[in-house]
Amino acid sequence: MTDLLPPRNARTSSGATATSGTPPLRPLAVGAAVAGAVAATTVLLGCMALGLVGWFASDGGSHGETTDALRVGADGWLLAHGSHLRLATGGAHVALTVVPLGLTLLCAYVAHRLGAWAARTSAVEDAGAVALGTVVLAGLYAVVGLVTAVLAASAVAEPGLLRSFVGCFVVAAVGGGTGLLRGSRDVVDWRVRVPEGLRAVLAGGLGAALLLASVSSVVLALALVLDLGTAATVLSRLHADTSGGLLSTLLVAAVAPNAVGLTASYLLGPGFAVGTGTLVSPTAVTLGPVPAFPLLAALPDPGAQPAWLAALAALPVLLAAVAGVLVVRRYPVVGYQAGALRGGLSGVLGGVLATVLVGVSGGAVGPGRMADVGAALAPTLLAATVGLGLGGLVGGVAATWWGRRSVAGQVAG
Repeated sequence: MTDLLPPRNARTSSGATATSGTPPLRPLAVGAAVAGAVAATTVLLGCMALGLVGWFASDGGSHGETTDALRVGADGWLLAHGSHLRLATGGAHVALTVVPLGLTLLCAYVAHRLGAWAARTSAVEDAGAVALGTVVLAGLYAVVGLVTAVLAASAVAEPGLLRSFVGCFVVAAVGGGTGLLRGSRDVVDWRVRVPEGLRAVLAGGLGAALLLASVSSVVLALALVLDLGTAATVLSRLHADTSGGLLSTLLVAAVAPNAVGLTASYLLGPGFAVGTGTLVSPTAVTLGPVPAFPLLAALPDPGAQPAWLAALAALPVLLAAVAGVLVVRRYPVVGYQAGALRGGLSGVLGGVLATVLVGVSGGAVGPGRMADVGAALAPTLLAATVGLGLGGLVGGVAATWWGRRSVAGQVAG
């Protein structure tokens, strides 16, 4: 009698079932390995192609060799993963440590999409398979990064091997891992495994950080618009043709998130440096000579700043209050203590995430004084966690009060 029973169906991440009449789906680890290798090589080859285009656009390929242009593209890709470059110029060694966050986000997005594809087209058994797939995807991605660092190393530019491997692993684990979770959510729903209170804090913290980043983007755009003439002057001095202008635009896009992170440190109060001995904050601006780069046109004029700019420090607090209101309305509670706890912890987590953004936005961009670009992390962390924590606490209490008032009104009616 057991021989007459149909074979047991195999559950897949896409919700389909595989029977004896259809070929079995590949294991998730195999799909994750393919996704990791493709995610790494796709963006890497694109960067190398841009290196070739820039080489031909600059001097028609009359100087240097094709391999040099390919190395420049590979070095840019490695920088996006936190691999510092050790440059040899004029007998001196210069460290280039800035991370082009725009390119980093692109790499993480590609890994996310391919991770979701791997989960949808592979057999997902349980959470352990997803965890293994994440390690495999990130591991293959990191191996590609390590091999690239070895092959791209030269007497002129030498990337850090360990940083290349670790940075590639982290970017792929975050991007690809979330993609695997997204693609397998009908099999492994992590939301039911996480307590509601923790989910509320995670959502509120991420929301507070995203709100701060969004408002920082608006402030940066307004500063550029108000000083558009300076930016146009900088572009005109570069004497770039059409292809050079397009490459400059791509370079600006690659570091635009860095400028957003530094703007966030400005709004938080401590400010940031654009060279040794400089400071850009709402209360004081001290500048020296800066490179001819369009985004730097957004920097305020040096000297004493208008008193009303100090009020910008209230923006992060207000944004955290909004995040606290939203998170308590989505995850409502009855007691004021619970509402204050959820809102306050959301703000603190948002402050930590904002500090991470500020931290990865800086780095050495050249020799001498330009080796010091970025914000001091200790005062930024203090200002972010205290300000956003207080804002989130107020927002959580306000949302709890409003919810209790609405419930009391419904009962009375």
